[in-house]
Amino acid sequence: MLDGLAGAPGKELLGDAYWADFDEHFWRTGEPGFWKLERLQEFQEPTDDSWVAFSEGDWPRAMSLLESRREALTQHYAKLLAHGIETWRIRVVEQPLTDYMRWELRLLLMRDELGGHTRVIDASRVRSHEEDGVLPELITLGDDVVYRLLYDENGLQKGGVRYTGRDLVVRCREFVQELYGKGEGIKEYLARERIVSERK
Repeated sequence: MLDGLAGAPGKELLGDAYWADFDEHFWRTGEPGFWKLERLQEFQEPTDDSWVAFSEGDWPRAMSLLESRREALTQHYAKLLAHGIETWRIRVVEQPLTDYMRWELRLLLMRDELGGHTRVIDASRVRSHEEDGVLPELITLGDDVVYRLLYDENGLQKGGVRYTGRDLVVRCREFVQELYGKGEGIKEYLARERIVSERK
């Protein structure tokens, strides 16, 4: 799958051009929905107030701000449902968990509770696919488009490369679905790892 992606013609989209393109394709997503592979362990999210609080070391405020987002996310997933769009993501995690990951997993748990299906898979289970480097962050939208997400050296998303060949999109989606099928429900993972109750 990754060999095919690396050799395929794609269009690099940066900044606002990426977000406009993504938004246009996202709201046309049909079956089998939105699928995302998340691999990196550190990101910068300076427009996220909860992330900012976390990055400043204020964990209680970061968690409070996350919880305050619940109503908006409830409305978001209701809107997706009304448009016939379901979202599915598989989150690769490495041990020991980074502080960022401890924060993000709580956000992903809320998404999962509200309809954004999420599973977790340990990095050891994807090593066989990473002989030439870590897996890319991928999003597939229906059968129409796949994005390989791009980040700068600080972990800030700067855009993505869009690919539109149907066969490639399907292969990428099936790869993400395969990992999803091997993953563990995020609620069960957090409970088993005793992460939810932590107040780090």
